[in-house]
Amino acid sequence: MKKQLLTLIIFLTACVWAFGQGNEPFTNYPETANAYHDGTFLGLDGSTWTYKQCRGDSVITAPSPTLGKARNPMSKILTGTLHNGCGTLQFDYKQPFTTHVNLNILVNGLLVGNVVSTTQGALNHSGPITVNAPGDFTILLQQADSLNSGQVTVDNVVWTAYSGGPVPEPTNYPTAFTATPSPFNISLTWTDATGAQLPIAYLILASDQNNITAPVDGTPVSDDPNLADGHGALNILKGVQHAAFGSLPSNKKYYFKIFPYTNSGALINYKTDGTAPSASATTPPTTIIDSIHFTNKTFSNWIVKNVTGAQVWSIDSIHLAGNPFTSMSGYAGGANNVNEDWLISPAMNFNLYNNEALSFVSAYKYTGAPLECLISNDYDGVTNPGDFTWTALAPAWSAGNFVWAPSGNVNVSGTSGTHVYIGFKYTSDATAASTWELDDIVITGDLIQGVNDHTARENSFSVSPNPASGKCSLIFSDNNRKEVKVLSMLGAVVLETSTDLQRYSMNISSMPAGIYFVQVYSPATKTTEVKKLIVQ
Repeated sequence: MKKQLLTLIIFLTACVWAFGQGNEPFTNYPETANAYHDGTFLGLDGSTWTYKQCRGDSVITAPSPTLGKARNPMSKILTGTLHNGCGTLQFDYKQPFTTHVNLNILVNGLLVGNVVSTTQGALNHSGPITVNAPGDFTILLQQADSLNSGQVTVDNVVWTAYSGGPVPEPTNYPTAFTATPSPFNISLTWTDATGAQLPIAYLILASDQNNITAPVDGTPVSDDPNLADGHGALNILKGVQHAAFGSLPSNKKYYFKIFPYTNSGALINYKTDGTAPSASATTPPTTIIDSIHFTNKTFSNWIVKNVTGAQVWSIDSIHLAGNPFTSMSGYAGGANNVNEDWLISPAMNFNLYNNEALSFVSAYKYTGAPLECLISNDYDGVTNPGDFTWTALAPAWSAGNFVWAPSGNVNVSGTSGTHVYIGFKYTSDATAASTWELDDIVITGDLIQGVNDHTARENSFSVSPNPASGKCSLIFSDNNRKEVKVLSMLGAVVLETSTDLQRYSMNISSMPAGIYFVQVYSPATKTTEVKKLIVQ
């Protein structure tokens, strides 16, 4: 029916444009199946629309695009260049599956709205979202995050032309602006501004120097969440009252200021008189003790221990659009099977750290025993882990239906020792076997002063020269095989190799200047040692 009315819609759309409005019912959207694709189509406004990782089998009025969850690249729909400015916009949306909707709306790259849903199958309407942007513009519908924002079907996007003058700048600043540090992250909170003229949003500026200058009216500042160059910015809608900058190095101070604003585009009007609220925070001196992200599709030096059953932990590189993770299921051959399988970290020397913490993400589906997360300081790293003492940990777990969920920072500082292991224990029986998935497992700690190079406790290898550029050598105390990983401050593996040479030359010419950690695992001794490397 929708396609049969194409001619009428085009006529009505032409009439709408005569009054400076636009409408997109996705008549030319080409996807109809349950597979996610990237592509383009001609919008009824005459511009070329672009979609990333969208499907077409869940509709409002066919055809309708559905943005995917946890896709790579992140799911989005972007208009071509539209004209006559944008006063307001609105659209219909639906939550097709169990994961809650969390969708951002951006105009000219700036966040102007967000919609949510917690009810599967319910048809929702965004209501008119005030934009107030003159001139040419683009509309972007994009998932609010790359992990937890659920699939969302959208349709019937309608926008009005810009027709009025600018709204005055906000009357007041927000209050209680606070910066709170955590490992590799700083969270910001505040209380919304009040007064005769409320803001539509806030601009948060960040710097690693105490030199933040106020924004200029008429010049929007795009989001820049990456503080690697020392500067960043976030636009946050009124009412949200929180934001965060992540992937930060340890033991580094950052400064922040917040500016409320009205309007958008060339009419954006910041409040800059008086004193803008400011805050600062220093990230804790946290380092990566060990981590695994499965990006190389191996378990590296992690221990996969099969105690009972034919099924084992495996790497899945298919179901998250090429982002590998590990999974375990006792269901095979059309039946549930008895299994006990462990995924265990390498030995870690917790005597070198304070405030040790564990984090990861998990997902699961189907009935079965819950996955267990445990810690031990007497496991031998070789034999049946069930013969040793393990203490249960209490992370946050996935709610099911393969919805990924962060564990939170799990405090593991109550365990000490030079050979500490963290294990994930999977069990199933002949009546029930769930499927569990894990990714981004990271163990962190605050390095104790005076043992920064670990030489106070261990000395199986050295790094020379250090600092280094171009190349450096790893000099080992023996010529047994070693597995070598170089990790960034945030735990990302930037180099991985193995060697049985007593002096191994390592090419670091492609690594940006900064601090890294060289992690060496010895299969012969079942031990891991870490040293700091400074690249110039």
